[in-house]
Amino acid sequence: MRAQAATATGAAGGVLAIDPGKTALLIQDMQNDVIMDGGAFADSGAPIHARQQNVIANARRLADACRRAGVTVIHVWFLCEPGHPKIRRNAPLFEGLIDADAVVRGTWGAAPVPGLEPQGADLVVEKMSMSAWETSRLESYLRHGGIETIINTGAWTNMSIEHTARTGADKGFRIVVPENACSTMNGDWHRASIEYAMANVAEITEVDAVIAALGRSVRP
Repeated sequence: MRAQAATATGAAGGVLAIDPGKTALLIQDMQNDVIMDGGAFADSGAPIHARQQNVIANARRLADACRRAGVTVIHVWFLCEPGHPKIRRNAPLFEGLIDADAVVRGTWGAAPVPGLEPQGADLVVEKMSMSAWETSRLESYLRHGGIETIINTGAWTNMSIEHTARTGADKGFRIVVPENACSTMNGDWHRASIEYAMANVAEITEVDAVIAALGRSVRP
C-alpha cells in the first residue's frame, strides 16, 4: 500500500487535501479532569458540551482513521506534579488549575478519557501551558518527522485548540480543525472560536470530511 495526497469535500464545500505522510493528528487535553463528569472542571459545563459535540467518539473515529492511513498521532496532555510547584498564578486558568488540584501526574484526573488512550506507535507530549507548543517537545517531533499539516483536536476549543492553531500557523504549519472533534465549556464559546478566532489561521471542517480524505489517500 502507498499513501498519497487525497481530497474530500469539507464542511464549507471546499476541497480538503491530506497527505498522510506529512500530517499529524493532535489530540489535546482529552483528560478526565478536563471533560469528564467527576473531573476537576466538571462544574464549568465542559462535560455537557463534550457530550453535545460527541467529542470523544468523534476524536476516536478520527484517530483510528489516521492510524490506518499512516498519519502520526500525538496525544498532548497537561500534566502537573503534586502540589503544582512552580506554576504561577498569573492567569485565571492557572489559578483554577491550582485551586482545583487538577491534572496531577498519576491521578485519575490526569489520565486520558476512556477510548482515547495512546495506541501502538502513538506519541505522547507533556505540557504545562495552554498552547501545545510551549513547555513541550511537540515542535521537535513535528520538524524531525517532516510534518507540514496539523489536524488539531481536543479540549478546550477556545483555549488549547485556539492557542495551538494560532502559534502553529505562525510557525508555518497548515492547521486543519475538525470542529466536531473539539469541545469547550459551552456552545457559544465554541462557535466564537471556530467561526471568528480561528477563521483566519485554520481550515475549519468536520471529522467525516477528514476521514473521507484519508480514505482516498491509500491506494493498492
